[in-house]
Formats: sequence, structure tokens, C-alpha cells
Amino acid sequence: MIVLIKTPPIFKQLYHWSLRGENGLESIAVVRYNEIALKGKNRGTFEKQLVENIRTALPDSRVSRRRGRIIVNLDRKLRDHVQRKLSRVFGIQNYSIAQVTDYDIENISETSIHTAKELLSSGNTTFKVSTKREYKKFPVKSMELSAIIGERILKALPQLQVNVRNPDFVIGIEVRSDGVYVFPGKIHGPGGLPTGISGKGALLLSGGIDSPVAGCLAMKRGITLIAVHFSSPPYTGSRSLDKVRKLAGILASYSDRREIELFNVPFTECQLTIKKCVPDKLSLLIQRRLMMRIASSLAEAEGAELLVTGESVGQVASQTIRNLSVIDQSSSILVIRPLVCFDKLETIECAKKYNTYNTSILPYEDSCTVFSPLEPSTWASKELIERAEERLNTRELTDDALGKVSRELVPESEV
Repeated sequence: MIVLIKTPPIFKQLYHWSLRGENGLESIAVVRYNEIALKGKNRGTFEKQLVENIRTALPDSRVSRRRGRIIVNLDRKLRDHVQRKLSRVFGIQNYSIAQVTDYDIENISETSIHTAKELLSSGNTTFKVSTKREYKKFPVKSMELSAIIGERILKALPQLQVNVRNPDFVIGIEVRSDGVYVFPGKIHGPGGLPTGISGKGALLLSGGIDSPVAGCLAMKRGITLIAVHFSSPPYTGSRSLDKVRKLAGILASYSDRREIELFNVPFTECQLTIKKCVPDKLSLLIQRRLMMRIASSLAEAEGAELLVTGESVGQVASQTIRNLSVIDQSSSILVIRPLVCFDKLETIECAKKYNTYNTSILPYEDSCTVFSPLEPSTWASKELIERAEERLNTRELTDDALGKVSRELVPESEV
């Protein structure tokens, strides 16, 4: 059976934009999203943000919106590069590297057979064809088209077998108003919302495992970030700051801007003053409260509406619910903790997933560990902390630290 229907003008436009693959067909990346599709009247705003983020990640590629899809034109020579970039764009549920053909069944079959041959060379022996017909003017229904193409593939490649329940690979077909996409299954994206859609936050970025993961999870919920790091020279050296820069670069590879502004706050004088003036068991909590004051002041000056930290309930002795509540009260803006209910193993798994783990475990000190008390208080009251803080001039310490802040723009780095 041969079916040939009139090609819509939009397909001709896509044909003109796309770059031809090895077999003469146009290659594109078909980007899909999930949560964005549930946003009702605001869906268009979310889609536009995702398109803009993909364009920032792939400035040399043409990116366009189609109904329920985002299309990225693709040079096959840059296929691996495009896949690496798309794997770090939050908001993408999955994507496929597809070849575009017209509505002729013979051409769809030929493209599907070519795709199956590539997958067969990887040792796969079973397959199924999955078709979605978004363009209802196409006269062949989805299940019928799957059966036709499956039969053609079996005839051309008799070493293959059909397995609809647990196939080694899936030939995907989408019949759309701009042509027919044929692709070898779907590649998982990072999910979530497009970064930048939910506003701006300031991440308290240490050199440890937790805070970079918290930053990634905040970006996954659409929050664009600046990073605030507290250093303790000479107790923390240049290698410690270089480590933080590397972490910031990895975070930047997931951001909407592909760069992150890093603010370094020299904190040694504050820590020495706290150590001298307050009881040792309260010193860590008072340090954290002062960090919150400094970070929230800096965040507001930069237009950020919240702070992001890597704290988790019970992760260390000082991170009890009572202590976290006391720490929060020193911030002038909202504080969110994406890891608040994670255990350490879950956080480590996320760190490996987001490629921050190997950098985070480099053995350099951070400002919190340098002046950490032997027995930090686990259940301090606000009144007790405030009485201890009366021995300090917190306003002067805050202003002095803010006056010494340095900033730098850290570009993305792939690890």
C-alpha cells in the first residue's frame, strides 16, 4: 500500500531549516516536556522559557516550537554535543534524535529500516514500532501504521523479532503537521521546570557535597541562581576557592544563562570575633545566623528573593529542627532547603547524577569546618542565642563583611 498526501507548507519550512544526515534525510532533536504541559494558561510562558534556555545552551542551532514539541535542527557531526547539552537543560522530560521524512509510506518504511539497521548493529534482536498520529489528516491510523512499518522492517531484516512487551529497542514514529519523525526511542532529560521561570535565588555554596546538589534541585524547580561562598583565609587557601569555582562551573552548565555569578565573602574576622565573644557550643549557630544576615542582604541587593542551602534535618548535630528554625530567623528573605528530607546516601546519588561528586570530595577545608566547635548545641533557644549575640555588633560585622565581597562570573564547565 502506498499513501501520499499533500505536504503542508510548514513541513517545507522545516525541510529548509534542517541539516541533512548521512542518508540524505533531515536530522532533528525532538524535545518533549511533561510538567510544563500541565500549566494551563501559563503554558506558553513556560514553553518560551524552555526554548530560550535551549537556545542559550545551543547558540549555533535553530530552535523552534511546534505543538507539544520543541524542535532543534541537528548536524549529525555534533550529535553527541547536542545530547550533552540537552541532558543539562531542566524542563526537558525526554528527547529523540529523529529523521524527518514526508507522508509517503515507502519513505517512512525506508527511514524506519535505516534506523533499525543502526540499532541492530549494537546487538539488539527484538523491537517494536510505536506510532503517534498528531496530524489527523494522515489517512493511516497509529496502530495500522505500526503494523505496516513493523512488517516492512521484518521483511528487510529477518534476523529481528517483534516483542511488544519487552523489546530491545523501539522505533518511534510521530506523524505531525510538519512531517513524519522517525527515531530510535527516547533519551531521558533532567525533567523539572525551565530554569529562570520561578525567579532568582542565592545559593550558599560551600565546597561540600550537599550545597551543589541543593543548587541543582533549586534550578530544577525553575530558580535561577547566584552563588555566595564564605571563605576563611588564611585557614582556607586558594585551592579551596578553586574547588568552589569548579563546582560553580558545573552548576553553570545546568543554568539558564550557562554562567553563574560567584560572590566570595571573607569571613575570618567574623569567625574570630564569634570565637572570642560567645560560648563555644553556640559559636556554629551564631556563625550560621551571621552568614544568613550577610547572604540575605547580598541576595536582596542582587534582586534575589530567597536563599538556598544544603542543610538537611539531622544530617549533622547542629541541623536539628530547632536550630534550623533559629538560623532561619536571622534571614530577611525566604530560606529553602531542597535536601531537608534527604539522607546522605540520597544526596551522594544526586551528586553523582549531576556530576558534582568528584569535585566535592576533593580534600580542602571550608569555612564552617575550620572553626567548628567540638560539641555544638543541638537544641538552642532563640532567647539564648540572642543573649549571646548581644556580645557582638552583628550590624557592624555584617557591613564589614559586605564591604569586602568580591564577585566573578564563572562560565559553564562540563565534567
